Amino acid sequence: MRILVTGAAGFIGIHVLKRLVEMEVETHGIDNFSNYYSVDYKKWRLKTLNLENKLSTCDVAIFEDLNRAVSQFKPNYIVHLAAQAGVRLSLERSHLYLDSNIMGFHNVVRCAVANDVEGILYASSSSVYGDSTPTPYKESYLALNPRSIYGATKLANEVFSRIYAESLKLRFRGLRFFTVYGPLGRPDMAYFRLAVAALGQKSFTLFGDGSIQRDFTFIDDVVESTLGLLQDLSIRKPGYNDVVNVGGGRPIAMNRLIDLFSQYRASPIEINKASENKLDSQVTMADNSYLKSILGNLEFTDLEFGIEKLMAWADDKKVSPNLLQWIKESG
Repeated sequence: MRILVTGAAGFIGIHVLKRLVEMEVETHGIDNFSNYYSVDYKKWRLKTLNLENKLSTCDVAIFEDLNRAVSQFKPNYIVHLAAQAGVRLSLERSHLYLDSNIMGFHNVVRCAVANDVEGILYASSSSVYGDSTPTPYKESYLALNPRSIYGATKLANEVFSRIYAESLKLRFRGLRFFTVYGPLGRPDMAYFRLAVAALGQKSFTLFGDGSIQRDFTFIDDVVESTLGLLQDLSIRKPGYNDVVNVGGGRPIAMNRLIDLFSQYRASPIEINKASENKLDSQVTMADNSYLKSILGNLEFTDLEFGIEKLMAWADDKKVSPNLLQWIKESG
């Protein structure tokens, strides 16, 4: 199987690419090196993992460039992880969601059809649920009400996939990721900034009163689930389409997360209080019964152990001196 990974310099993408190379799967990655967060950090990831020769620069929003990359590599499957991430872009920059997440997805499908790709496994998000869906979130729920443009674009991709699957021979599977964390993570995320605060390098800004809850999912669990779901997709009939929650189903309040990171300091983490962001859902929680029905009774990494792995990475002498700069370059 030949696999093309889009967004391969991103957090999930770099881990998926690395694992595929370790498995000796014929694979190639593309990324547009967006400056949403530090481009130097993305390049550092590639260099550190010796993956520079496995990735080329390409923007999925530009059809001609993407089609050239797909036609040259000729993949059987595309793992589409490229997207404009985050929920807080200003109205003036919100076109990036449409360019990357809507047009980019459409271009991936066009290129897949033009180059006889068999299927697309793509990143959706827990953001599609919003606050109108009861927890735990089930894939079968229809009352989806995203609170952000980002979530709306991810839900749009799911609708597009259903429509495309009805008329094309492509297989589609969307993965609704739940707050992925771990080494090599995104510097715009709370867990990354808490790790830096736990090392005493910076204070931590808490939005709201710390009661919001997130279903944190360790990166290794995400990678193994992603590749297992890709393998399963490959044996489905052409025209297949579904979405799968990828999360442990164990939400934790932000205040408790702060307590866990505080264990790595002799003194309390310095907290700055800020107003709650209206785009944030109050709680996310995955019902992963469908995931387990496909892959078996998975064991998700305990949050305490995942944080230990994250802190060991952040405290490494090759990593720690760069953390503040990576955060600074993330706005």
